[in-house]
Amino acid sequence: MHWLDWMTDLVGLLLWLSWRGFGSLPVSPRPALTLLSNLRPANRSTRRSPMFLPALVLLLVLRALLHHTFSPQFAEAVPWATGAVTVVFRSDLWVRILAHSFLSWTHFVLQAYLCLALLTTLHRSDAEPDSIARSVRSELGMVARWPWGLALIPFLGAMGLLWFAVAPALVSAGLTPARIPGFHSVQQALVVALGGLTALKWPMVGLCLLRFFLDHVYLGSMPFWDYAHGTGGRLCAWLSWLPLKWGRVDFTPLAAAGVYWSVGYFLQGGMPRLFLRLPL
Repeated sequence: MHWLDWMTDLVGLLLWLSWRGFGSLPVSPRPALTLLSNLRPANRSTRRSPMFLPALVLLLVLRALLHHTFSPQFAEAVPWATGAVTVVFRSDLWVRILAHSFLSWTHFVLQAYLCLALLTTLHRSDAEPDSIARSVRSELGMVARWPWGLALIPFLGAMGLLWFAVAPALVSAGLTPARIPGFHSVQQALVVALGGLTALKWPMVGLCLLRFFLDHVYLGSMPFWDYAHGTGGRLCAWLSWLPLKWGRVDFTPLAAAGVYWSVGYFLQGGMPRLFLRLPL
């Protein structure tokens, strides 16, 4: 039932962003041509519905209940994959499967914000950002103004702190091996934080492939397609010096997608091995 975790994590993320008011910014005003164009509606403030947060909690509890009810019938354990280590929870124990539901979603949200941090740094130089870029900047707040590498650190650090906080409970429950006194716990948190970089693999690969597709297929003038096309171009711009154009076909996005996939594949295999070798 891994599909259940992925779908509920995604729905939970959408509920969280809706509660935060993501995407509800007003459209940028156009230059005034008449006196009437200077008039603005009075209801420009963003309102958060109080129902999204209780709906999110209910969703996570319901997911735990579904796992607790049906997973034992298929002898299924429920994993929590952090990119560096995978912790397996027994679905027949209610408290543990409930903890898994909230831990899994929290880590998924941190991965999503890590992707948002990457997106906002790619569009930092935009003189007139579109509605999507402005919504991402508004969601990230002051972090959106940080330099490229530093913008990723708060969310990677949050992943490490999450592991550092729950690791003692995981050890006492027998879900992970006991830690060696000293800096073992700190090293584990650092590796888990670095393992969070694996979350960037598929968004980067997908945007590059979408760039190649949109270069040759017109899907209409929509903000999302324009944003995806521009973001994919920035992700593969560093390979523009290579002779990858054949006539009107530019294979640079495909080459960039291959590089990002290879790096992500290396991290997905290397981080668990590094975690098992701890402490160094």
